[in-house]
Amino acid sequence: MKLYRVVTDEGIKSAVEHGDTLYDIGAILESEPPDDSRSFYGWFSSNQQRLLKELKSGPDQEASITPNSYQIPVHGLNQIRDFYAFETHVRNSRALRNQEVPKEWYEVPAYYYSGTSGVIPSGRNLKYPRFSKELDYELEVAAVIGREGRDIPRGEVWNHIFGFLLVSDWSARDQQRKEMAIGLGPSKSKDFATTFGYSITTSDEIKAKLNSDGRIVETVWANINGKEYSRGNLQDMYWTFQDIISWASTDCTLKPGDVIMSGTVGNGCILERSKSGMDWLKPGDTVEFGSDSMGQLKTEIVE
Repeated sequence: MKLYRVVTDEGIKSAVEHGDTLYDIGAILESEPPDDSRSFYGWFSSNQQRLLKELKSGPDQEASITPNSYQIPVHGLNQIRDFYAFETHVRNSRALRNQEVPKEWYEVPAYYYSGTSGVIPSGRNLKYPRFSKELDYELEVAAVIGREGRDIPRGEVWNHIFGFLLVSDWSARDQQRKEMAIGLGPSKSKDFATTFGYSITTSDEIKAKLNSDGRIVETVWANINGKEYSRGNLQDMYWTFQDIISWASTDCTLKPGDVIMSGTVGNGCILERSKSGMDWLKPGDTVEFGSDSMGQLKTEIVE
């Protein structure tokens, strides 16, 4: 099930996708989502089976909505942690600096905190950062926490995930090189913008795609101006979402609205292909992400 937050003539609505149509969740259930957006996750979970039943029986067309625009689909966005979970991306990126993958990377899942003020929804333009000439996309997937937890065992992680969405972690590579040379970062090279996909796919659909190793079998890809530049699969994560969410919750409370990003899939950015002569993003470029079941993301780069 894919969930959206959309702007309509009647205000912002929580919507669900059924077929090619979006429906107002509150209208279908005849029960409006709670005003406290962080309470949305518990409210939705308690009503999910009823909503599925209503959709299968044929929703009232009066509940259909036409968006004027899209909001980020995460209710009550809290904190963002961006992990570094794909070995191929780590290896490729470090090879550009003639470095090996450090042994510590295999010992503990690494992440940094990303700011929330620069998060923008899919469909909204991204203004090219004035301090950079090397703008890059990073193809990622994120889990949205829907149930509070602390010291979450790996075997219970899925009880705390509400759903998943596509994310582009935009990077100013020239600025990032300076920050990483200092040894504290990334910072400004990342926090000017992060784009969330149009929708959240609920965890029940994604959990059904786990393989025997507990990895999600899900293909994701990135196009620039209609041409494919990146393709990967979540089953290639060295550190799984069970690993990274359990680690993030160690001696720390994860709350509804927290977003846990996977890090860049292998070959999921321009940086990893820079030796092939691939150009950095420029104004006028349109970046699109797609996936098997996690929806889409689209951004146009502007001056």
